[in-house]
Amino acid sequence: MNLTIFLLALGSGTLHAVWNFFSKKKADNMAIMLLGVWFANITLLPFSLYIIAKSGFSLGIFAFAIISALSDIAYYFCVMYSYREGELSLMYPAARGTGVVLVAIFSMIIFHDQISAWAVAGIMMVVVGIFSFALKDGLNRKVLAGSIKSMKYALLLGCTVVIYTLIDRAGVQQYNPILYLNLTGVLSATIFTPFIVKGELGTAKGVRNFIRQEGKYAAIIGYGITVSYLIILFIYATFAEAKSSYITPIREFSVVIGSILGFVFLKEKITTNKIIGIVTILLGVIMIKIG
Repeated sequence: MNLTIFLLALGSGTLHAVWNFFSKKKADNMAIMLLGVWFANITLLPFSLYIIAKSGFSLGIFAFAIISALSDIAYYFCVMYSYREGELSLMYPAARGTGVVLVAIFSMIIFHDQISAWAVAGIMMVVVGIFSFALKDGLNRKVLAGSIKSMKYALLLGCTVVIYTLIDRAGVQQYNPILYLNLTGVLSATIFTPFIVKGELGTAKGVRNFIRQEGKYAAIIGYGITVSYLIILFIYATFAEAKSSYITPIREFSVVIGSILGFVFLKEKITTNKIIGIVTILLGVIMIKIG
C-alpha cells in the first residue's frame, strides 16, 4: 500500500480518537457537538465559495450530500447515546468494528475492490481485535448478552459508518472534497439544529453563554470531526488506488488510541480482552500495510 495513504489514514484515525474522547466527556450534552459542527463548517464556507466561483456548482452534488447528511445526523445521535450507555474503551471499538466488516463487504460488491490475501488476513485481525473488547469480562453467556444489549447504539453507529463511507467515496470522485464535506456538514447541522436548540439555548443570549462555557470542547469535537474526515475524502479523491475496504480498517487504529485515552484519563478498567484486542488490531494494521 502507498505509504502516503497509509500515514494519512493513521493520522485521520488519531484525530478521530481524540474527538471521540471529548465526546465521551461531554456525552450528556449533544448541543456541544452541534455547535462544533457549525464552527467547522462556517470555517470551511469561504473555501467552498472560492471553489464555486472558480469551478462552478453542479446540482448533482445534492444527491450524494443529502444522503450523507442524513447518515451523519444518525451518526451524531448514536455517538452521544452510545457513550451515555457505556465505556469509551468498549463502545468505541464495537462501533468501529461493525463499520470495518460492513464497509469491506459492500466495497467489494459496489466498487469491486480487489483485496490481497495479506490484507484480508489483516482486516480479519482488526475485526477480531475490535470485537474482543465486546467480550468484556470473558465468554460468560449472560455477561456477553448484557454487553451486546448495552452496545445497541454503538452497533447502529457502525451501520451509519457504512452508509456515509460508501456514499462519500463515490461523491468525492465527482466533486471537490472541501465543497462536498462543507455542503454535507451544513445540511446535517441545519437539520440537526431544531432537535437540539430549545429553551434558553434558542435565544441569542443563551447561545452566547453556551459558547463561552463549552466553546473549546465544541471546537475540538467539531474540527476533529471535520479535519479527520476531510483527510479520508482527500485520499479517495486524490489516489485512484485507495480502497475503502483498506482505508477503513487502517483508520481503526483509532480504537487503540481511544482505548488508551479511556484507560489513562477516564480511569476505565484495563482487562485482558482489551489488551488482546489492542495487540491484535496493531498486528492487523501492519498486515494491511504489507498487503
